[in-house]
Parts: sequence; C-alpha cells; structure tokens
Amino acid sequence: MKFDRKDDAATQGAAGALAPAPVGGSERVQLKQALQGRSYAEQVQMVRATSPSDERAATEVPKPDQTPEEPGAKPKTAEVTLSARSGGSPWSSEFWQDLDVGHCWVDVRKPDGRKDSWGYTAKDVRSFPRTRPWKTVNGRVLHPDGSRGATGTVTEAIDEDQLAKGEKWAESQGDKYNLFGFDGGNSCATFAQGFYEEASGKKAPTGALGALIANPNSLSAAMNKKLERDRKKDAPKDPAEQETDPGGGETEG
Repeated sequence: MKFDRKDDAATQGAAGALAPAPVGGSERVQLKQALQGRSYAEQVQMVRATSPSDERAATEVPKPDQTPEEPGAKPKTAEVTLSARSGGSPWSSEFWQDLDVGHCWVDVRKPDGRKDSWGYTAKDVRSFPRTRPWKTVNGRVLHPDGSRGATGTVTEAIDEDQLAKGEKWAESQGDKYNLFGFDGGNSCATFAQGFYEEASGKKAPTGALGALIANPNSLSAAMNKKLERDRKKDAPKDPAEQETDPGGGETEG
C-alpha cells in the first residue's frame, strides 16, 4: 500500500525521535510491544525502519520463476549428448544381411572444452550371427566411439561430478553384447541410454517400440519428437492469439 506524501512530511519530525525496537527476544513480539501507544504515523515509520530496503529484498528473495541453486552446487560446465543414427527397416533383408541396424552413442563435452564419446558394440562385428540376431556375443566399450551423422540428439548440461559418474558407469559395463539388450547384455542403444541417464539424472526419450526394445530407429524418432515438442512450447505466441482473451472474445482496445 502506498502512503500519501503529506502524511510522510507531517511525521518526519516525530520519526527522528522514535526509539529503536528493543534488542533480544522475538523481533515480532518486540515490534508489537514497541508499537503500542504510538500514533498511526509513528507506527508506520517504525515498521519501515525495521523492513529491508528494496535493493536488499531484490537480491535476497528469488523471483517466482527462478529456482535457487543448492548450496555448494557445482557449475554445469560439461555436456552429455545422447546420439542416434537410424538404420534401415528391420523388415528388410539389408537390415540383417548388411547389418544396417543404425547406431547409438554418447557425445561428451568436458568442462575444459575437450570432446569425447562413448559407445558399445559387438567385439567382432564381421562374425555376428545374422541368422540368429538374438544371440548374445562378446562385446566391448568403444572409447572414444567416434561416430558421426546422428539423425537424432538430445543434450543436457551437467557438472564434472555428473560426468565422472557417467564415465564410471560406462567403465563398469561387462563384455556381453546383445542386439536387443536381452540376456543381461548391452546393445549400443541400451548402453547410450544408460550413460545419458546416469550422467544427466534424466530419463532418456523412448518410442513405442523403444520402450520394449531399445534401438537406434526408435530412439532417433523419439528424440526428434521431444525436440519438436520443446520448440513448440518455447516458441513465441502468434500476435493474433495474444489479442484474443482466454474466453475467445476480442480484447478491448
């Protein structure tokens, strides 16, 4: 509530003679006791004297749309990118005969700006049992992965501790590769999703089929859908829409 200027002017002399609130005990109780028996103008001056300045309040009170950082939180100076390159149709002969299954991996930007990448694959791709693709074979971690040509990506900012957590997880993965992520083995997709989730603390996007069997095609499509939803959510509203009130009628000029 804004007070009238002449009320302030009339009480300036009295304000200088007001004694400060006593020290010790509850501040609210002290202030209440000090205000008793005072005139309204004197009470206003005393309340103002005990209130923080606008400048201090602006720096100490977070805005409604801001989330205060946790005490001691490290700056997010690194990035983890879940990347997928879609392959051919699993219903085509090329998908199996030429192993045109696509690939998933994780791209990393370290706090010092250096780039890195992680992935997973069968240890001997040339001898992969194409006629029995569900069979588990020997696998290995690719570090760096070095893949390019992603058809879908999603990136999250992380701090150095989160990056270290993701890298430690990757190094702990076993040597079992399974194209579908079955039998306790990793596929390139399950490995990339696992690294991303371990480092970012967020769930990786999945499509309808990807929720059952993680694969590059489904993961790439799911990430692109997520990015499209994010773009629409963040896009500025059309001016014509802003001139219309929530009820559907035109706003008054």
